[in-house]
Amino acid sequence: FREPGHTYKEDFQTGSAAAAVGGVTMCIDMTNNTPHPTTLDDFEMKKALVAPKAHVDYALYGGGLYPRTVEALAKAGAIGIKIFNTRHIKEVYPYISELGVLDHGILYELYEATRDMGLVASVHHDDPEWCKRLTFRDYIDKGRSDAMAYHESFAKGYMYGHGMVAGLAASLYYARICGVKLHVLHLGVMPKGANEMIHHAKFDLGQDVSCELELGTMFMNRAQMEKVGPRTYNWAYDPQAGWDAIADGTADMIVLEHAPHSKEDVEPGWQDLFSVPLGVTGAQEYIPLLMNAVNEGRLTLNDVARLAAEAPARRFGIFPRKGVIQPGSDADFTILDMAREGEFRNQDMLSKTGYSSWEGMRTKGAATHTIVRGTVVAKDGKLRTAPGFGQFVP
Repeated sequence: FREPGHTYKEDFQTGSAAAAVGGVTMCIDMTNNTPHPTTLDDFEMKKALVAPKAHVDYALYGGGLYPRTVEALAKAGAIGIKIFNTRHIKEVYPYISELGVLDHGILYELYEATRDMGLVASVHHDDPEWCKRLTFRDYIDKGRSDAMAYHESFAKGYMYGHGMVAGLAASLYYARICGVKLHVLHLGVMPKGANEMIHHAKFDLGQDVSCELELGTMFMNRAQMEKVGPRTYNWAYDPQAGWDAIADGTADMIVLEHAPHSKEDVEPGWQDLFSVPLGVTGAQEYIPLLMNAVNEGRLTLNDVARLAAEAPARRFGIFPRKGVIQPGSDADFTILDMAREGEFRNQDMLSKTGYSSWEGMRTKGAATHTIVRGTVVAKDGKLRTAPGFGQFVP
C-alpha cells in the first residue's frame, strides 16, 4: 500500500478500503517503502504509522537486506522476510535499487537467518544483468522504448522472464542446502521452466518450497494491455500453464498483487515504458476476477477457499486463526452473489490511483459483504467501519 514514503500513489487507508469493498478480509503488505522496513526501528515505525488506517486485518513483511536484523524483525511480528533478488534495468521504482540482494552470499545468509527464526523467505527472483544487457541490445539501444516494445521484450523473456528463472534456479539450490522455507513469488510472470523447477523441487526432492500464482497474468490479455497501456503489467507467457500449475499442485496459492502508481507516474509509459514504474491494481478487483473464473468453470469455490485463504494462512503460520471457519478462529467471511454482474470502472475504484488496470472488463460474481472478526466492514461496495478497525496479525 506504498506507506511510508510513496503515499501519493496509495496509502494504507485507501488501499485497505479498496480491499474491503472488493471482498478481501486480510492483506500482507510489501517492503518497497521509504524508509524500507529492513531494521527494527523502521519496521516499528511502519507498524505505528499504518495501525490507525487499516480497514481490514493485515500483516507486514520484514525487508530482507541485512542478515543481522532478521531476528529482531521476526520478534517484532514480521510474517515473513521479503527479498528482492532483482533490480530494474533502469533502476526504476517499485524495485528500490538499494533493496536488491544480488550477492548470493548475502542471499544465503538471509536464508540462514530466516530459517533460524522459523519464518518464510519470500523472494522475487531475477538475473537483472542478463535482462539489462539483452533488453538494451535489442530494444533500447535501437531506439525502441514504447509500450509495445516493452511487451515484446517481455514476451521474449528479456524483461524479467528468463532472468527470473535463472535466479530461481540458484535460489532453489541455496534454499535446499540451507533448509529455509522458500516462497516463490510471481509464478505466471515467469516462463514455464519455473513451473517445472518448482514441481521438481517439491515433489521429487521433497524441498520445503511454496509458490504463489499471479492471477493477473492469466487474465490480462493483449487487447486489455493495448487499451490501458502502462496502467498494467504483461499478459501471461502461457495462461494454460497457470491452470496446470493449480491442477498439479505446483501453485499453492493464487494472488493478485496490488501494485498501484499514480496516473502521472505511468502515463509517460506510452512513449517509454522502460522508464516508468510498472504495476497493476488488484485489491478491489481480486475477488470479482476469481468469482468470474468460478462462473467460467476454471475454478471451484473450494479451490478459491484453499488457494486464497487456507493455503496462505498455513504457509505463513497464522492458521487456524485465519484461513478456516471453526470455533476459536477469527470470524472472517466473504459473502458472495455468484450471479451479480459488474464492470470495472475507473470512477468506482477506491484506490488512490483513480483507475483500474481492468477498466471496462465485465465479470460475473462479486462480494456483497466483507466480514472481519464478525463485523461487517463493507456491504454492497460501501464501507461500514472506520479506518483503524483492521488489526495487525503477527
